[in-house]
Amino acid sequence: MDNIPAGGIAGTGVAVIGAAVVGCGGISATHLAALRALEGEGVRIVSLYDTKPGRVEGRRAEYGGEAAASLEAILDDPRVQTVHILTPHALHAGMVRAALDAGKYVLCEKPLATSTDDLDELARLDPDNRRVCCVFQNRYNPATQRAKAMIDGGELGEIASLKGMLTWKRGAAYYADDWHGTLSLEGGGVLINQAIHTLDLMLYLGGPLRSLKASVTVDLLEGVVEVEENAHIVMRYADNKTGLFFASNSNGADEPPEITIMGERGWLLLRGDRLCLRDGSGERLLVDARVAPTVGKAVYGNSHVTQIHDFYRCVSEGRPFAIGVKEASPAVRAVLAAYGSSRAGSWVSLDK
Repeated sequence: MDNIPAGGIAGTGVAVIGAAVVGCGGISATHLAALRALEGEGVRIVSLYDTKPGRVEGRRAEYGGEAAASLEAILDDPRVQTVHILTPHALHAGMVRAALDAGKYVLCEKPLATSTDDLDELARLDPDNRRVCCVFQNRYNPATQRAKAMIDGGELGEIASLKGMLTWKRGAAYYADDWHGTLSLEGGGVLINQAIHTLDLMLYLGGPLRSLKASVTVDLLEGVVEVEENAHIVMRYADNKTGLFFASNSNGADEPPEITIMGERGWLLLRGDRLCLRDGSGERLLVDARVAPTVGKAVYGNSHVTQIHDFYRCVSEGRPFAIGVKEASPAVRAVLAAYGSSRAGSWVSLDK
């Protein structure tokens, strides 16, 4: 991947891009490590904020930066040009809006919002994908990019259907903090938190959806959490192919997410960052890019770092982001539609 050109933000005269991180939980280490790696290329960690000061001090000790008194203090700081929003899901949209109002660039963890109204508003505020970028890092995986190129290039012929599956383990201890497992802050369970990445890839590779029917349940943790542990979705794509998706946090361990793309000339099998092609000649490995993560949980891999670096390259060069509001919204809309479908017990349209 190309390095960010020296000189800061294109056309602004700002020589150094100042970054702030809002939310210093587990994923912040991945963001801060990526920012630290860019210090020699015109990016500087300016400030960190979390409602729990102990988290800030722990991150500052390792990565530097100042402790901010509030989000408002960060947004009022002229040294800050970019804001990383790593907070509970339900806070994302409001914080993104506030950062945009303050003239900042925003890199937000998924999901961008927990309602369709908020998605619509963010799309209106950034119609050109030049201010808001959402983290769907698995699109950057080498195996994903190879699969995308093969599908778009017609190598599989007509695609008949896709199947996706995520089976992870999240016990009661995972939900012991003050926001996981709550509808008010997490907005849902396995679909909106863990499986949304795999669902996003099914839309990235398969195209837009026309409708879906879903069921979500709380099982092993009934009475412990307010959100779903298990979900299944049957999907109709806009071009009439079908999709099947299954997600669970009730598994005995975290297994690599899987997607199967079934074409008339062969099937692609995407498992984590490993891609195989199955056709009349048998099954052969196309991509095996599995590497230990440089920082963070094993399931994150290293494409977080790749996307963060790409975000800063786009900011520096004044280019639109690859995953702006328009690109990040379909997976969120599908998740919200799945919740609505499960409540109603019927198909839900996604024609918008």
